[in-house]
Amino acid sequence: MSTPDVRELNASAVPAQIDSAQVQVPQRAVVVVDDIDAQLMVLMRDGDRDAGNQLVRRNAERVSRFVARVVRNPRVIEDLTQDVFKNMVRYAARYEPACKFSTWIYRIATNIALDYLDRAAVRKRETAAVSDGETLPDRRSERPDRRMSLDELRAAVAAALESLPPNQRIAITLHQYETMSYEQIAAIMECSVESVRSLLARARVALRERLGGMD
Repeated sequence: MSTPDVRELNASAVPAQIDSAQVQVPQRAVVVVDDIDAQLMVLMRDGDRDAGNQLVRRNAERVSRFVARVVRNPRVIEDLTQDVFKNMVRYAARYEPACKFSTWIYRIATNIALDYLDRAAVRKRETAAVSDGETLPDRRSERPDRRMSLDELRAAVAAALESLPPNQRIAITLHQYETMSYEQIAAIMECSVESVRSLLARARVALRERLGGMD
């Protein structure tokens, strides 16, 4: 049984849309009827290389966007996104159609992002002592009649998000930007719904403190 070659999982080489009527689902995947990505994942798991390419094409943009928002380092986004899809192929045999594909791929992306952030934190502690006391500017001390430009606002929000602990940053990104429910986030982060509520609550408090005076 062959498996997709990750070197061929190139988003630009695969059609953006596929006709679900053309997807030939093997007998073991007959339970999958509504989620085309789940169908494709089962096909890829069973050795269909083109299904893997289609999955990349259909999901590369949102995975890259999510990784970029969590990692905040444009120089590594492409490599990390490729790592997500390499792991999609590597662990395809573990996939079961009872698991939504979006949960599966975001869980992989979350793990890749967390691994990178852990390594980056170690490097920062080892090589950068001067950044320990850095803080965001206190916007509340600026003139009350000064209005921030849109670019400044975006930069301030991005910096505030980057200041959050990784788990809080992931939770708030999944909820606010990827519009996922608490239950979906819990499945992706492999924690309880109550843990998600707690993460989001702490993240919102921290963001309000960081962005005070910008309401």
